[in-house]
Amino acid sequence: MDDFWLDQEQLKPRLARVHDIMLDVVRSNAFPLADAVESLVQANGKMLRPAFLLIASDFGKKKQGIDELAAAIELLHVATLIHDDVIDQADTRRGITTLHARFGVKEAVLAGDWLLTRCFRLASEHSSPANARLIAQLLGSICSEEIHQDMETYLWPASVRNYLRKISGKTAALFGMALRVGASESKAMSAVVSTLTRVGYNVGMAFQITDDILDFRASEGDMRKPVGKDLREGLCTLPLILALASNAAALKPLLGDGPMGEANVANVLTLVRDCGALEHAKTFASAYTKRAILELDRLPDVRAKHELRHLCDKLLGRSW
Repeated sequence: MDDFWLDQEQLKPRLARVHDIMLDVVRSNAFPLADAVESLVQANGKMLRPAFLLIASDFGKKKQGIDELAAAIELLHVATLIHDDVIDQADTRRGITTLHARFGVKEAVLAGDWLLTRCFRLASEHSSPANARLIAQLLGSICSEEIHQDMETYLWPASVRNYLRKISGKTAALFGMALRVGASESKAMSAVVSTLTRVGYNVGMAFQITDDILDFRASEGDMRKPVGKDLREGLCTLPLILALASNAAALKPLLGDGPMGEANVANVLTLVRDCGALEHAKTFASAYTKRAILELDRLPDVRAKHELRHLCDKLLGRSW
């Protein structure tokens, strides 16, 4: 289990139980890539989405099937990572070789698809029909935004609104859905369910913006991926969008309309850092963080509220 949870001792064993359920699902004799998928599940992901679902369930009373639902949410996340790696042609994920690099694109895509079927089976067995539909709808949203993103690679679209829409349909939607499903399945009050959904949305927005800022300035050890990874993949995230608004003349010749050489990547990183775009992007992350805290303050004053606040503080207080 990731060291991220060392200071949340009540949550850690619950996540370990969810992790065990995921491994039971993956360890299927009928699935030929079970060992390879298991290695990805074992590779120290933070399991944020199941953690949100578990915490949200403590705002209600019903507990049956909550662990299985949390496992379903994380299996969906792992499946999308496998598909993302194929799309991005990534060689590693969480420090290990990606499935498509080991076994080929066809096998990796099918492995991701298989995980999705297991996710939906768990969801259908352990949630209400409404929440099962919600999970399916979310996957549709993620796929739609991935298509939008792929169609815009190396076009460097300079629209803040377009960027915010894309991340709201992926990271923010998944965080919000995890909290909503956990609360509603445990029979929490409807006002609490709505508030938790808004908390998840705002935390997800701030979390993704922070990730995109760190891609321009963190070390590889901080992020477990190379600095400038998005640039190399032709993705135009918020810091670059804001930099283009202030220094397009210098940036556009370096960006071009295809993969960049390392010298150009280094120059773009420097220009984005030097023009104040990262500080500007931080104001967006800070605004969503403040909204998340305002929503958190509206929740009932129970242990789960304080546990959720602690988790959000850790996620949104990452080093710039």
